[in-house]
Amino acid sequence: MARLFRPAGIAHLVVIATVLLLIALAVRPFAASARGGDIVSLAAGSSVHLATPPFLQVGKRYAFTWPGGGPPQTYTIKSIYQDGWIVVEVADENTNPALYVPGEFPTRWLHVGLAVSVQEMRPIVPGP
Repeated sequence: MARLFRPAGIAHLVVIATVLLLIALAVRPFAASARGGDIVSLAAGSSVHLATPPFLQVGKRYAFTWPGGGPPQTYTIKSIYQDGWIVVEVADENTNPALYVPGEFPTRWLHVGLAVSVQEMRPIVPGP
């Protein structure tokens, strides 16, 4: 009776199966994941780009709520940059208009991408 499998034939099948397995593992897309307890951080010198929301407009007032909590802070936008930064007049609730020349309030740089929420506010109507 003829032998169905010779030792050399089995060795060839094992080599072919191993090569196919290695090719399948190499072609498979790598999926990165993190467990709940893992801490993910950026390498030194790296940065994250959070774009400026397109709905913001120069000259309008917005109330910004920040991650630290507390009440929203209201600012009037003076300049907008596409990398998330904006230049604003200092918060209305933090300034005394009697101490400043109109239109010359102090300014501050803010990064809008860090805000928890942004709400458009009504314009300030000058008093009589």
